[in-house]
Amino acid sequence: MLNPQPAPRWPVLREIAHPRCVACSPDNKSGLKLDFEDAGAGAVRTTFDCSVDFEGYPGQLHGGIISTILDAAMANCLFAQQLQAVTAELSIRFKAPVVLKYPATAEARVAKDLFPLFLMEASLTQDGELKATATAKFMVLQGI
Repeated sequence: MLNPQPAPRWPVLREIAHPRCVACSPDNKSGLKLDFEDAGAGAVRTTFDCSVDFEGYPGQLHGGIISTILDAAMANCLFAQQLQAVTAELSIRFKAPVVLKYPATAEARVAKDLFPLFLMEASLTQDGELKATATAKFMVLQGI
């Protein structure tokens, strides 16, 4: 049930729900500061610079950072639908290393609306190559 009731405009909803989020808050000086935009058809997109500060293996973005980016993309996709939800289950498929110092783009969309459960999909690409995908279940919680 997308847009079940009026809610603050996105990204205002994100700011209310995640004021110091390590992934998407501009106010968390140690965070990733992901800035999501509307990608059309209910999807969102962000581009991340893959700073050496987030290195795992030499020259590669840490897998935990990749997971965080994909999870945040799916959460922000729901914010864009005026919904607040939490990750109930997350599955990541790493397909190729994400190279440091080159931008990567994450996109997310709702795969299936089973309100209050949402099945989500996300992908991370770099220089046109698919690097990682994610699927997740997000649950809308009352009172958050």
